[in-house]
Amino acid sequence: MKRILVLLSVVALMVVMLAMSVAPAFAAWDAENGQCRTGGHLIATGGNPLLEKEDQNNDDRVCWIQTSTGTGEHPKTTLYDNRGTL
Repeated sequence: MKRILVLLSVVALMVVMLAMSVAPAFAAWDAENGQCRTGGHLIATGGNPLLEKEDQNNDDRVCWIQTSTGTGEHPKTTLYDNRGTL
């Protein structure tokens, strides 16, 4: 009986890990005319080395999103490259 429970626990953990690894592929790109993910904002790099580092498609624009940690700490800012024109 214990072996079955351990096996089921391992399988459940593997399913959760698989779901977490594929979830970013389904992120919605609907903010800023489809250039950023939901909640993101499109900004120009403006020669800023930190922003230019994230700009992989060299269109001088990146997306940023600010999320609250909910613990009274400073909000977390995430920068990522916008989706290029197709």
